[in-house]
Amino acid sequence: MTTNLIRIPEEHADQLLQIAAAEGKTIVEALSGMIRAKVAEGVIPAAVPGINVAKTGDVITIKTARGFEAAVPVNQGPTLADLLKNPGAASDPERKKRWIEGLAAMSGIKVKRSGNSLTLINPMTGREYALALTVAAAVADQIEQEANRAA
Repeated sequence: MTTNLIRIPEEHADQLLQIAAAEGKTIVEALSGMIRAKVAEGVIPAAVPGINVAKTGDVITIKTARGFEAAVPVNQGPTLADLLKNPGAASDPERKKRWIEGLAAMSGIKVKRSGNSLTLINPMTGREYALALTVAAAVADQIEQEANRAA
């Protein structure tokens, strides 16, 4: 997972800290909430820059600008999205268990929790792509949208 240093006036940094503290969040979580609000308002597109999620036939493909690529069957898109949104407590524990115990290897993507991030792994190529949990949730929204999109 790459990170960027964004320089802002100290006063704005203090305000971000106040917002995060008032909401009981980290600065990253607070900023992510602000971004999601702008997506919901239609100010910016929902697509995460550098990550392309697309449905072709009965497959959802995830491609990144850094060369990661993996695909899952459309019917497993909701399970993958659930794992990305709730890595510790997926809403359907039985589906999560099946995913972890082998479906992931057969479907073309594995998910591994790594501290405050998730790592997507293509079992065929071994390539990995780390995502902050907040970015993983946004990618999950894209996966759900594609899974529900008419063919």
